[in-house]
Amino acid sequence: MSFELCTELLVALRNQLKPYGYSGHLLQVLEPKKKHLEDIIKRTALMSESTSVLILGGVGSGKSALLESALESVFQNCQVKENMLHIALDGLVHTTDDLALEDISRQLKSQELENTSAESFSEKLRFLLSTLKSGTKESKSVLFILDNFELFCSHKNQNLLYNLFDIAQLQQTPVCIIGMCSRPDLLQVLENRVNSRFSHQKILLYNDITLDDYINCAKDFLCLDNFIDAKFQKRWNADIKCLLKEAAVKKVLENCFNCSQSLRDLKQLLHLVTMNIEESHLKLTVEGFEGAYEHHCSSDSKAAVMQGLSILEVALIIAMMHLTEIYDNEPFNFEIVFNELGRFLRNRLKCNVEKPVVMKAFEHLLDLELIKNSGDSASNVLKRYMLVRLSVTPDEVREAVENNQILPVVLKQWAKSSIDG
Repeated sequence: MSFELCTELLVALRNQLKPYGYSGHLLQVLEPKKKHLEDIIKRTALMSESTSVLILGGVGSGKSALLESALESVFQNCQVKENMLHIALDGLVHTTDDLALEDISRQLKSQELENTSAESFSEKLRFLLSTLKSGTKESKSVLFILDNFELFCSHKNQNLLYNLFDIAQLQQTPVCIIGMCSRPDLLQVLENRVNSRFSHQKILLYNDITLDDYINCAKDFLCLDNFIDAKFQKRWNADIKCLLKEAAVKKVLENCFNCSQSLRDLKQLLHLVTMNIEESHLKLTVEGFEGAYEHHCSSDSKAAVMQGLSILEVALIIAMMHLTEIYDNEPFNFEIVFNELGRFLRNRLKCNVEKPVVMKAFEHLLDLELIKNSGDSASNVLKRYMLVRLSVTPDEVREAVENNQILPVVLKQWAKSSIDG
């Protein structure tokens, strides 16, 4: 095998396994949602239908890839390209409404804002959009992309969001507003006047994939497309399909899937697998998967995090571990966990802990990503009813509990036992 072929292979795989955004092909599980998003954008561009939609999904769920793929497809249409302007805003960058307004003006290439007598934010935004009107009194449509949408909610009075949604609702200038966010409870932080103007269209990407979907995603990430050597591509893709049918590889992927359904985490695992490729051996192996799993999904880092938890937080983890085992990895919410913890405390320690205190500990575990949103809840569900799963395995929990020298013996016994009756 030539050095050039090895180099081209590694470049192709690294492009397909880049952690963020679209890499040239979209996963099959996202195709129906891509088509839905394309239809929304086209209706604004071609039919002057104003609308708003939120793409909601956890970190690594494919939000950016979905949007970038849909935009690439939609803007290949000449009519869309001629009729629609594209404005991109990011809550991390545009930390105030004034900064956002300045960048909207820059992206519209409008010099009119400095000359207007408009004073309020609302007047300035409407003035900017009115400059798009042509002599026939028809406006070009505008596509607004708001990344890290939840950060715009912290702006004073949520003025930017209110005015954008208000323009969409009033059907003044044709606008399509697309927000991207990883907060499942986003609608709870919208002011009432903003919420009432939002169309309540949502595209949910909360990792609602099965293990079979997950394995198919691995195949999509690893198989080559339009590679420089067609014969090598055919052989490589056939080898990948065979390898993913191996029981040991399936077990590795299942273990990763049970810890996290994040496609970004899957890419990180596969990136480690491909690091074993050498010029003399352009193939992936079962051993490569097992070694990558040892490195990527080992319990060392999570165990270190769990060693720093409070006793209450460890007790919550143990309660969730038992629920995971009894209900065969089904998701659970705070109320269910609180009840199980309460049963243990009453039966073993003859005491109780106040619910707000337990909720604080629960939220800390969410922040540490030791538990993650399962994606089975509606985006406006209260946090205590939000369905979650452990992102550590029962074996990892038991090992961390056993190695923790300061935990009470009763907690260690609970971790070893079946759920308390």
